[in-house]
Amino acid sequence: MVKRVTSSLSPGGNHWKHGSRLLRTRPSSFAIWLAAAALVLYAVAMLWPYLAATLVRGSAVTAWTHLATAPIQGRAPANLPLIGATVGADGVILEIVNDRLDPAPVRLAEAALANARTRLAAATDYLDSVQELDGQRRELMKRYAADYRADLADEIAWREARVTSLAAKAALAAEIAERSRNVSEGGYRSRDYRDEARIRLDEAEAELAAERMALEQAKRRQAASTAGLFRTPDGSSLPWAYGDWQESKTEIKGARLQLQQARSAESEASQALDAAREAFRLKEKAPVLAPPGATIRSIIVGRGATVGLGDPVAKWIDCNDLFVDAPVSDAALPLIPLGSKAEAILEGDGRWRAAHVVALRGGAETLGAADLAAVAKGRQQGDAQVLLKLDGDPHAFASCPVGRAAYVHFPSAGLLAVLLARLGLG
Repeated sequence: MVKRVTSSLSPGGNHWKHGSRLLRTRPSSFAIWLAAAALVLYAVAMLWPYLAATLVRGSAVTAWTHLATAPIQGRAPANLPLIGATVGADGVILEIVNDRLDPAPVRLAEAALANARTRLAAATDYLDSVQELDGQRRELMKRYAADYRADLADEIAWREARVTSLAAKAALAAEIAERSRNVSEGGYRSRDYRDEARIRLDEAEAELAAERMALEQAKRRQAASTAGLFRTPDGSSLPWAYGDWQESKTEIKGARLQLQQARSAESEASQALDAAREAFRLKEKAPVLAPPGATIRSIIVGRGATVGLGDPVAKWIDCNDLFVDAPVSDAALPLIPLGSKAEAILEGDGRWRAAHVVALRGGAETLGAADLAAVAKGRQQGDAQVLLKLDGDPHAFASCPVGRAAYVHFPSAGLLAVLLARLGLG
């Protein structure tokens, strides 16, 4: 009995020991697989923002949105440009017309100019009349001068004859005085007779000297008259030579001053009229402008609508200045330096295009539709933003590509780099 029991228990005991070893090895393999699965799930969870932002073509070709405002107060035209139309070479999107503008400032400026021109004509006529009167006075002065010189010539001739006569008279008086002295010394006459002859001689000589002096003064006045200086024998000026002349000069000077003032007033009035007309022209009609070749994105005003100064009228973009709005994870953003190179491929396009980073924004502050014509459709809440400038010729596109989806590859933010950055090992 005992042996059977022992023999029957031996095989069973060995089997139990082998099963125990199997149960101890199975939990260790399961733990390894469980850890590997957890690691894969963690990697996917950590890299999902990167995968969603880069592998999915959630980027978009975009451009800056520009706002065109009304330059004046007025009305929009009845025929508005079409959305998507290209601005022509003149740069005009549409024209604002102010049909209620008051033309009174222009009318007042025209009246002021007419008044100034009337004063200018009157000042010109006054100067002409004063100059004509001055010419007549000059002619009269020439006649007075001719008569004055003729009178001087006659006076000089008369005085020269008188000097000759007085010289002869003085010579004769000298002879009489000599004879009277001889007679008186001979005792035939008294000394009074000699003295009387001597007095007559002195008087004749004095009269001759005075006449010679008067002759010299007349000759000097004659020489001065030749130089335009007219004087009386006592040295004073002649009224006809200087009184009228000074009055005429004063009148001419005053008339010229009035004419100069009238010309200045006329010039100022003309400039004021030009300024008033230019201001009226600028306020009456004014174009809303954009760069030639720009694309009209939207028209904000309605047909014939009234707009005020500075009111938004239209939005436009420049399809020659293209960008790409790319969403990235916050972990990838520090790995993308400003100015770094990247590559983009547009949806439906078969080649890569070079680009470079021009702006970086965190997830809390991204550029939206108010700034950009198109935004990335793949951006999720919390995604950061990278704005890239497309390099190369923008005219290579058959049509404006703004709004097309795109995929962007950042060489500095690869899968491994993002994973290491998420794990804090970068």
